[in-house]
Amino acid sequence: MPEKHSLEFLTKKLLSTYRNIHPPQHSTFPALTAEISDLQLHPTLEVALHIANSDLPSAHFLVRHMQAPPAVEGMLLHGILHRAEGDFDNARAWMGDVRDTCEGFVPKHKDEGKKLDLETFSKVGMQGETRSLVSFVYGELGGDPLRLVDDVEKLRKNKSGDEEALDKAIRKEMEMVLDWCKRKFGEGKWEDARDAWVRNSEEISEISNKMTSGGEGHRKF
Repeated sequence: MPEKHSLEFLTKKLLSTYRNIHPPQHSTFPALTAEISDLQLHPTLEVALHIANSDLPSAHFLVRHMQAPPAVEGMLLHGILHRAEGDFDNARAWMGDVRDTCEGFVPKHKDEGKKLDLETFSKVGMQGETRSLVSFVYGELGGDPLRLVDDVEKLRKNKSGDEEALDKAIRKEMEMVLDWCKRKFGEGKWEDARDAWVRNSEEISEISNKMTSGGEGHRKF
C-alpha cells in the first residue's frame, strides 16, 4: 500500500476524483495543496498534481516558468490549465506550440520552416522513448491535443457531446502526462528547481505578463 501523501498515493487519489470538464470553483482537496508542494517534485509533476486537484492558481504560478522549448511538458500543462479555465483560445495557442515543438519547429513559426536548434530539440523528447510527448499522451485519444479543447468547448457552450466519455478522456490525458513526467524527470526531490525553468522568448514573455500573477514560492526559482 503506498505511503500516505506519497506521489503514488496522490496520483491515485487525485486521478480518481479528477473532473475538469467544467471550470472548478475551488480545489478538490484544499489540504493537499501544501502536501503536494512539500514533496518538492519536478515542477511539471507538481503542476500536474495541482491541476488534478483543481487548484489552478497554484498550478499557474509554477507553469509560467516553463513556457518555451524545451519545456514542452510545462507548455502542455499550461494549455490544459487554460482549457479547464474555459480560456479556449489560449489553450489552443499553447497546445499548438507544443505540437510545433514536438515536430522540431520554433513555436508559431512552423509555416516558415524555422527549426529549433539541435541542443534544444534534443531535450524535448525522453531518452529511450521514440514517441513525442504529443504521441505518448494523445495516441489513444485521437492523436491531437486540440481535439479535446474543441470537445470541452462544445460541451460547455452547446451542451452537446458525451460528457462521460469526455470525462474519461481528460482523466486519461492527465494519467499519461503524469506517467511521461515521472519517467523523464524521476519521482525524487528537486530542491533547486531552477534547472527546470527556461528563459521565455520576448513574444511569450509579453503574453505571460498579461495572463499570470503570483507570489513567492518556497523553492529556488
